[in-house]
Amino acid sequence: MPAAGSADSTRDKILRAGEKLFAADGFDRVTLRQIAREADQRNVAAVQYHFGSKAGLLAAIVDDHREAIDARRAELLAKAESDGTDDDFATLLSILVEPLAAELDSPAGRAYLRIQAQGLTNQEMRPATRNLVARIGRHLGALEAEGGAPHRGRFALLLLFHALADRASQESSGRARRTDRAEFVLALTRSLRGLFTA
Repeated sequence: MPAAGSADSTRDKILRAGEKLFAADGFDRVTLRQIAREADQRNVAAVQYHFGSKAGLLAAIVDDHREAIDARRAELLAKAESDGTDDDFATLLSILVEPLAAELDSPAGRAYLRIQAQGLTNQEMRPATRNLVARIGRHLGALEAEGGAPHRGRFALLLLFHALADRASQESSGRARRTDRAEFVLALTRSLRGLFTA
């Protein structure tokens, strides 16, 4: 039986391999054999041992990132509450976008954003994210009462994840510089607000 450190290392290699392949080729096109090969494993049994299935691997990848994103949102919400800006729509949208944009800092994060844009996952939201979405929902309810289109929430999610996935691809290939990212995040946040308030 392998040592615990060895098992953790194998699990992490498989996670990173899955991220890379799912982001590049799409979940449906990637096989367990490809994941095992990318993770330097002899056969698919290692993937199945650690994750059960390809879907189990996808869920683990998403969970890994969502936990960190939710923790950052909790910090930002607490700061907004202490500043008295927690009911400001622009602030709430910024709290929605900023932790996701921070995922651009690492190859694993950029892969996660590209995976999310595939629309494959619909797992339960973490506590801070659920709180944030409820607050944004209250603002949207007021906008809908004023005659807003009922599809805006879906459009906003598509814009959010596809814009970030595109940015992840651009930064990975060198077509976009990290120094321009703050401008990108601000433009994305303003675009979301414009979509909701148009």
